[in-house]
Amino acid sequence: MISVSDIKELREHTGAGIADVKKALEESRGDKEKAILWLERKLGSAAVKKASRETMAGIVEIYLHSNGRIGSMVEVFCETDFVARNPAFKELAHDVAMHIAAMNPLYLSLDSVPKEEWDAEKARFGEDALALGKPEQITRNIVEGKLAAHFGALSLFPQPFVKDQDKKVIDVINEAIGRFGENIKIGRFARFEV
Repeated sequence: MISVSDIKELREHTGAGIADVKKALEESRGDKEKAILWLERKLGSAAVKKASRETMAGIVEIYLHSNGRIGSMVEVFCETDFVARNPAFKELAHDVAMHIAAMNPLYLSLDSVPKEEWDAEKARFGEDALALGKPEQITRNIVEGKLAAHFGALSLFPQPFVKDQDKKVIDVINEAIGRFGENIKIGRFARFEV
């Protein structure tokens, strides 16, 4: 039997809707850990459905490291002021700002890498791969893999999330989209260091 207090507690913890929380608890036979995993799987896929929705609200979050020498600023957008004022949304924005301060990404995603930088690295990796004397298709695969790894390390979305290395930043954003039921986007960001 699923109690109202269990539903309330899990809803507060995850930010998911009542129906989703109840279903998760039923599916997991009352096991809260399994229910959380069930919600993450279900709500993470909801991000794809919400990606085209317009984001007109949001916040600017600032993170300053305890030593006062490293800081960052990030725009995090959502669809409504209701979500923008939610403490869990502010916590998400703070975590993203902290990640930016810690990992120093230069780009939002692989798609946002300037073409001239991409082409320069592609040429450099191409020369290295040709020196291996492999067939053309293998050489092309090597170059593509090196480009993805190089720029993936410099891009926010594919980086392992600083608070949970098993997830990428994009996974954390997608889970939040499912939890809040709104599209969430990262705008501009900057990192500062003295």
